[in-house]
Amino acid sequence: MEKHEDVTSILSMINLDNIEKTIKEPYHQTGAGRPPRKPLGIFKALMIKQLRRIPSDRELYRRLWNDEALRIICDIEEKEKPYHPSQITRFRNKVGPERLTDIMNKLIMELVESDIIKGETLALDATFTRGLE
Repeated sequence: MEKHEDVTSILSMINLDNIEKTIKEPYHQTGAGRPPRKPLGIFKALMIKQLRRIPSDRELYRRLWNDEALRIICDIEEKEKPYHPSQITRFRNKVGPERLTDIMNKLIMELVESDIIKGETLALDATFTRGLE
């Protein structure tokens, strides 16, 4: 199995519609200011970071520059720059630890119920919501 097939298959097996609504809530949708980068794309990048055990946001950024398959998974268009570590940090701050924890709990339950992962023992690294307190 290609190294991206696991991430792609997991992301394709979960329903991201409700997640997208939840993570878009804290962002402005109209009015002045630059439109936000794709919040769902940033969320997918954070999921990839967890699933591929990428140690830092900077390393994730580097991989998103160099890996076309990851760029596609994270909704980064061909000539678009990848999500910078500062954008990832702002995403975490805007969405907040409560929302991210809630999203992750729902995702884990969905993955367990779908038999994609086993629910016997599961540990989630706190860096997913790091720096929010």
